[in-house]
Amino acid sequence: MAWIRAFSTIPWSLHRSTILVTAPVANTVFARQGRPRGLSTFARRRKIPDRRITFTARFCSTAKTVQDEFLKEQKQVFITYLTDLEGDKPYLDRYVKISKVLRFSSPSSESTTEFPYDKCIDFATDNSMLVFGGDLWDKGGFDLYVARQLLDLKRRYPNRVFFVCGNRDINKLRILQEMGWEQRDNGKIPDHPGLMWFQGTGRVGDPEGPLPSSDPVERLKWILGNTMGSPDAFELRKNELEWEREQQDTSAAPVTDFDVVQSYRRSCHPNGEMGKFLTNSHLALSIGTLLVLHGALPLTDEYMAPHHNSSNSSVWDDLTFCMPWIKPGESAAKDYGIKSIDDWLDALNTFCHDRIQEWNQEIQRLESTGEGPQIWAHKGGYDHGPSYAGIIQYGMGMTPDRRKNPTVVYNSFTPQGMPHAFDPEAENIAMAQCTREFFDRTNVELILTGHKPQGDMPSPIRVDSSAWVLCCDTSYSGDTIWIQNKNDEDGDRSNIGRGESLSFRGEHAVSEVLVSISVDDQNQNASRLDSVICHGVLSDGREYETVNLLDHKNNSTIGKIAPDAAVPSISDSPHQGRWWTKTIFSNGSSLFHAGEGFNAWNYISKQETQT
Repeated sequence: MAWIRAFSTIPWSLHRSTILVTAPVANTVFARQGRPRGLSTFARRRKIPDRRITFTARFCSTAKTVQDEFLKEQKQVFITYLTDLEGDKPYLDRYVKISKVLRFSSPSSESTTEFPYDKCIDFATDNSMLVFGGDLWDKGGFDLYVARQLLDLKRRYPNRVFFVCGNRDINKLRILQEMGWEQRDNGKIPDHPGLMWFQGTGRVGDPEGPLPSSDPVERLKWILGNTMGSPDAFELRKNELEWEREQQDTSAAPVTDFDVVQSYRRSCHPNGEMGKFLTNSHLALSIGTLLVLHGALPLTDEYMAPHHNSSNSSVWDDLTFCMPWIKPGESAAKDYGIKSIDDWLDALNTFCHDRIQEWNQEIQRLESTGEGPQIWAHKGGYDHGPSYAGIIQYGMGMTPDRRKNPTVVYNSFTPQGMPHAFDPEAENIAMAQCTREFFDRTNVELILTGHKPQGDMPSPIRVDSSAWVLCCDTSYSGDTIWIQNKNDEDGDRSNIGRGESLSFRGEHAVSEVLVSISVDDQNQNASRLDSVICHGVLSDGREYETVNLLDHKNNSTIGKIAPDAAVPSISDSPHQGRWWTKTIFSNGSSLFHAGEGFNAWNYISKQETQT
C-alpha cells in the first residue's frame, strides 16, 4: 500500500494552458488479457503538433496505467458505479449511505468556500474505485454540490475515481461561447444568430427570427430551457446559491438573477466545476474487462445494413464509421493507425481530450481579447465554429443533415424503453449481430451505461453466456408503476412517488451497482470479472439485492425476454407488449420490467423463470 499512500498525496491540478490528470506514469501498462498496451497508435501516427502528441501520450498512458496498475496491485477491486445524477443531492447522499464501499467523513481543515459542506465522500475500503457515468447536472437542484463532491473525491484519490462525460456535460461547452465572459451586469453578450435545429420553426432562436435576447439573464434562461432540455435549471441554480449563502451567513444578501448568470459562467469555465469535470472525463473508460460508456455502441442502421447477414464482412472491419469527425474524402481510420476496437477506444479519448484542450485555449483567448469563437449551434456539425466543435457535435443524437449520429454518448441499448435483445432470434437481427461481433473482437465482458431511464433499478441485457450490458439510469424511479400480482406474498406494491424531490427519482429509490474484478491467477497481466450485483431500495420503499449476474448462464432468463407464463399476457399488459427479466432476488422471486418511452412498469412473480 506504500505506493498508493504516496500516490494519494500528489496534488490534482488543472492548468489553464494544458489539461492534466496528475498521476505517475509507469514504464509498463497493465494489459487486458495480457496484450501490451501503451501510447495509442492513433497518437503515434497522427500528423499533429508535437505539443499535442505530448499531451496525448500523457493522457492515454497515464489513464490506462492508473486504472490497471491499481487493479494489479490490489489483486481484486470493487467498483461502485453511478450515473445520470443530474444535480440530485438527496440521491447522491442516499447512494453514499447505502454503498458497500463509500461513506461520508468530515472534510479536511483546508476546506474553503470552494467546498462549503460539512461532509465529504470517502472510500470505506482500500480496494475500491468509483466510476461516474455522466450527466452531472440540470434537474436535481444541486449541480454545484454533486460536482464538488465528486471532484473533491477525485482530487484525493486520483487513481481510484474516474468520470465518463454525458450529453448534458458536453453541451455546457456552449455556455461561454453563447454567453461571453463579460463580468458586468450591463455588459454586452455575443450576438446570437440562432440554432440550425430551429430553422423554419418560428420559435425564438430560428435563424430567420425571432433571435435570442441580448439580455444575459434572458439569454441564459433560453439556452437552458429551450436548447438543453433544462427548463427549471435557472431557478434551481438560484435556489442552490441561496442555500449555500444561508449555510455560510444568515445575513447574506439575496441572490440576484445576474448572480445566476455569473455562477454559470464561472462553473462552465475551464477552472470551474464543469470545466474540471470535463477535463478529467473519458468518452470510453476501460478497466480490465469492463467498459463504461454514457450511451451505447455507435451502431446505426445506416452503417449496419451493408453487413446484415454477411459472413464475409463486419461493421467493425473499417472503424471509420464510428469516428465521424473524420471528414468525408479524408483518410480512413486505418490510415490513422486505427486497426482494432482497442485502438478506436483510445482514439475516442484522444479526440475528446484534444477538443477539451482546444476549448481551454479558446476560453483563454476570450478572456484576454474579448473575442469569442463562432457560435457552433448556428450551423452545427463536426467542422463548423470553434476548434472544439467536434466534441459538441459528438454529444448530439443527430447530425445537421438529420442522420443518426454514430456516437457512444447519445446512442442507447434501450431506445424505445425496452432493452435490445442480442440473441440470434432477436427482433433487430442486425443490431444483435453487430453487438455480438463487438464482444467477439474484444476482451470486454461487461458494458455499463446510463443515458436512458430504466425504472427504479438497472436493466441487464445478456449478450451471450459470458458477456453482458447493464443499463443503469434510474432517474425516473419516482414514476415507476407497479402492476399487482395477487400471488405476491408481500402484498400489493405501489410507488411511494416523488414526494418533495426536485427530480424524478423521488425520495426513496436508490441503486448501487457493484462490480468486482480480479487479477487472473494464471496470468498476472490479465483480469477477470468476478461479480456484478445491484442493491438498494425500490420505488415501493423495499430494500433489495440481486443475485450475481455471472452466476446465471444460459439456463436463466435474466437479461432476456421473460417467459410468457411468468408475466401478464400481452393483452393484459399496459404497454401491450412483452416483459423483460431484470433479476432474481434472494427469496426466489423475479422482477420483470416493461418500458415504453419514459414509462416503466414493474411486476414481481415467484413463478419459476428458468428455461
